[in-house]
Amino acid sequence: MNVAGELVIARDRIAQISERLGDEELVEATRHASQIVSSLQNEIMTSRMVPVWQIFERFPRVVRDTARALGKEVEFKIEGKEIELDRSMLDEMGEPVLHLLRNSLDHGIELPADRVKAGKPRVATLTLTAERDRATVLIRVTDDGRGIDQNRVLPRAKALGIVESTTSKLSEQELVAIISRPGFSTADKVTELSGRGVGFDIVANKVRTLGGSLEVHTDQGLGTSVSMRLPLTLAISRALLARVEKEIYAIPLTHVLETFALSQPMLLEVKGKEVVAIRDDVFPAIRLRERVGLPPGAHAGGQVVLVELAERRAALIVDEFVGQQEIVMKQFDGVNGSRTLFSGATILGDGAPALIIDASTLL
Repeated sequence: MNVAGELVIARDRIAQISERLGDEELVEATRHASQIVSSLQNEIMTSRMVPVWQIFERFPRVVRDTARALGKEVEFKIEGKEIELDRSMLDEMGEPVLHLLRNSLDHGIELPADRVKAGKPRVATLTLTAERDRATVLIRVTDDGRGIDQNRVLPRAKALGIVESTTSKLSEQELVAIISRPGFSTADKVTELSGRGVGFDIVANKVRTLGGSLEVHTDQGLGTSVSMRLPLTLAISRALLARVEKEIYAIPLTHVLETFALSQPMLLEVKGKEVVAIRDDVFPAIRLRERVGLPPGAHAGGQVVLVELAERRAALIVDEFVGQQEIVMKQFDGVNGSRTLFSGATILGDGAPALIIDASTLL
């Protein structure tokens, strides 16, 4: 797979050079070679796809043993076993899923007596689901437990100085950001399962390094659903290339809905925040140059990428579009203390590197 990825990079570079030289025979030969490389790449990717049950089949025993150790009664369901993922992706996602299941069992699901008092069935339901969504796979862990309790998270967050002391309520997005912080835990005591500062932050980091995103929905007293949205393969995907100043950034096409030329009338202000009006809707404006630490541009022109993650959408403003390209994801360790804006890097056709934007950090 790595060799196929390098072949794609070399193909794009040769295609750029042949276009620049303008030799028709060379351009035609390059196109033919590109088709062969694409066919080879598809065959390799298909041969590496394996059903998720190969990793899911070990979880029922883990859930049963953990529930018994905690004195809880749980019915565990698995849905979508036949969904296929790249073998390397499947190997990597076992640990995050295990963390989420244990988290639900330890923090989410109540003891049988407490469930009966709350008017719930004595036996809790824990569901692990896999489903295809466009060019991604959604791995979801859902429980009907107590949900994430703001009354426990908020005081702890205030004590650690994560939120202002005057904050009275957290949005779902803020809640996820807090529990994803390294070392954050509401556990009163350290056990084999919790309170060791591991868990949700490990899941969030792992999913990000896989080029995916994490979505959490919680209803206090009713339960929690955590979804990992992952690309089908770790290696090769299509991306929109956009330029800001002299730098080119790659935006995975799985999160791109539409693109527009930006005009001054599209820019509005709602409740003190900049938004972009597209047809009959308004979307939060995100200026990529500001996110990467560049000074504001001298003019209001540019291009807009309408990006989507689950039900959330936003208008990402860049200087200009460079085009679309198949990119080969190269993972890297983030610099300590830096912004988690990127999920990796790729090499462009001219040999220059480009950072890949992590859509989950934008929305």
